[in-house]
Amino acid sequence: MIKGVVFDLDGVLLKFNLDGKKIKEEIIRFFVNNGLKEGMFTPKDSFSSIKEGVREYFAEKGKEDTWIEDLLKKGEEIAIRYEVKAAKTTDLLPGVIEVLKTLKAKGMKLAVFTYNNSEAARIALERTGIIDFFDVVLARDNVPKPKPNPEHLKVVLQALGIGPNEVVVVGDSEMDIKPCKALGVRVVSVTTGIRTEEELKKYDPDFIISELKELPNLIESRFYLFEM
Repeated sequence: MIKGVVFDLDGVLLKFNLDGKKIKEEIIRFFVNNGLKEGMFTPKDSFSSIKEGVREYFAEKGKEDTWIEDLLKKGEEIAIRYEVKAAKTTDLLPGVIEVLKTLKAKGMKLAVFTYNNSEAARIALERTGIIDFFDVVLARDNVPKPKPNPEHLKVVLQALGIGPNEVVVVGDSEMDIKPCKALGVRVVSVTTGIRTEEELKKYDPDFIISELKELPNLIESRFYLFEM
């Protein structure tokens, strides 16, 4: 019985004009300038894995926790600066409003869980006029352990008041698929974001669609809906 749908943000609902490679290059350079070993990370690594690797590296070097957390906070501020700037020019992807209206009309609870920071998420959702569709919006700085850690999704489900078997997650990368697999949540991947269909298949989502407008029919035909 499906009672809710949880969406990733960038690449699923909106298109952020972000140069992820440039951002991560600047963040990695910042960490290297503060003592990180050169060459440990590249822009191909996820931001979450870079941060965890930095934390582990400096802990092994005997740095105090407060020093490490302050360094990570400053690295985070670099990402936030880019994300907030991009949020002010972000655009809706095709069919988003129609899909959200359709799901709401069916009585679905809707949520966003994003690895963007909360300020950028709010600005983007308000700017594109879709923030009121969502019962819950949780960004990486709203939870202790952001995705791909399953705790992020778990907090979203708790906030919605629904269980893992009552929700469908829609995302565009392994960052969305991995927490779903850990919690037994059904996940639909869409190819409008950073991964191709072939790349997504490696992570075994339940379904892959090429456009978000396919989602309502997919949910209705393949899952048992909760109707208000």
